[in-house]
Amino acid sequence: MLLEGRPLSLVTPAGIEDWTKKGIPHRLRYDQVRDPRSGNLMYRCLYEKVGGGMPYVLVSDPDTGDGGFVILFERLPDSEQ
Repeated sequence: MLLEGRPLSLVTPAGIEDWTKKGIPHRLRYDQVRDPRSGNLMYRCLYEKVGGGMPYVLVSDPDTGDGGFVILFERLPDSEQ
């Protein structure tokens, strides 16, 4: 999985929670992608550790029934519009 030619790392919601607990500064943004299953345009959440430079895409926990898929949103949260 690439973003602007750069590889994306994966992070789960639990991973983001861990960064927050450890005080690791990070920021998030959304970009629009096509859902490979439905073909609809959706939004994926991208995180970056401040000063880290490597983007992370938010995925579900691989141990859940979803099996570690990229989490997609139909619309942006209110704070991102």
